[in-house]
Formats: sequence, structure tokens, C-alpha cells
Amino acid sequence: MSAFALFALVLLGLVTVFALSNPAPVVLRFLSWQVETTLALAVIGGAVIGGVLVFVSGVLGQQQVRARLRESQARVRELEARLHDSSRSDPGPPT
Repeated sequence: MSAFALFALVLLGLVTVFALSNPAPVVLRFLSWQVETTLALAVIGGAVIGGVLVFVSGVLGQQQVRARLRESQARVRELEARLHDSSRSDPGPPT
């Protein structure tokens, strides 16, 4: 298990303990939207939404890196082919 995954699990455990230790009702307001819930659900919901956002941004970043890798590999193949072709047509050093 990677250090990051272990850290994420410990953090998740701490957030869960905090949330469950605070069962007080709260009112969440956003613009004209309003909902009453427990503090535990609000904290856990915020953690879940944050995790999803981090996951989505990570996936998008990996797609960009993979696209750049494919472009670089295609460029390397092209340059290797040109090098191979130029070495075949090069008669070598004069004797």
C-alpha cells in the first residue's frame, strides 16, 4: 500500500470520527437553496465531494499525460525512421 493511500485512509478515519462525534443538526444554505441535516452528514458529504473532485482531476491529468506520451513516442519513431533511412543512404566516410 502506498504512503498516499495509507494517509488517505487515516484521514478518512479521522474525518469519520469527527463527524460521528458531532451529531448536532445544522442548516446548510447556498444561494436560495437550504437544507437541514446533521453535522456528521455535512462533513462526510463534503469529504466525499472533495474526494470525487480530486479523483476526476487526477483522471483528467493522467489523460493529458498519456496523450503527450503518445505524441512523444510517435515523434521518436519518426526520428528513428529518418535516422535509419539517412544511415542507409549515407555511403560512409571517404577512403
